[in-house]
Amino acid sequence: MKYFSTFSGVGGMELLFPKDWELVGYSEWDKYASMVHKYHKPNIKNYGDISKIQWSGVPDFDMLTGGSPCQNFSIAGKREGIVGSKSRLVWEFIRCLHEKQPKHFIFENVKGLLSSRNGWDFANILVAFSEEGYSLWWQVLNAKDFGIPQNRERIFVVGTREGSPKEVFFEPSTNRKDIQNLEHGAGQANRRYDTAGISPTIPTAGGGATYPDDSGRKRKI
Repeated sequence: MKYFSTFSGVGGMELLFPKDWELVGYSEWDKYASMVHKYHKPNIKNYGDISKIQWSGVPDFDMLTGGSPCQNFSIAGKREGIVGSKSRLVWEFIRCLHEKQPKHFIFENVKGLLSSRNGWDFANILVAFSEEGYSLWWQVLNAKDFGIPQNRERIFVVGTREGSPKEVFFEPSTNRKDIQNLEHGAGQANRRYDTAGISPTIPTAGGGATYPDDSGRKRKI
């Protein structure tokens, strides 16, 4: 399987793929993220800013991956949506699909994309994917269900020209009902960890931060 990675960052998504898959190129404009990626993949070309890539000059590949900038989709932002200066780069991902026509793609973004502009942004993106000839399956996955100690929800869209895209999704490795918090007293401020290994939100403590020691008593930091 040959693939191209867009919005690559430090190459995190590539860690999920089998070792015998071949990365033919990637696109990342951030200086420091590119340095990390180059350290791990020194012989793979970075095509830089995705909006400036001439796809006719890129080797053919079977799968396109990427998570376009999420700032304008995120509920923590101003919610400008797909017209925002950063999140509209999703159209560059779709331009690549149009020009290279890979057999498969994986697109990732924040859960806020589902509600951006009352859901119309996500609908427009799905229509654009479909118009390029892909069967689609999308699902919101949470990192804590797959062995990662963080509550981090992301939407994944898989498109394929062959078979059903549903077949690639994973089942959670833990059952949320089985999570039992181990606490010293009541309240989030006293929570240390839990049996599922999920990290709680780190609280602040005005007037002198404290944390619970092994006896359950609070001590100043």
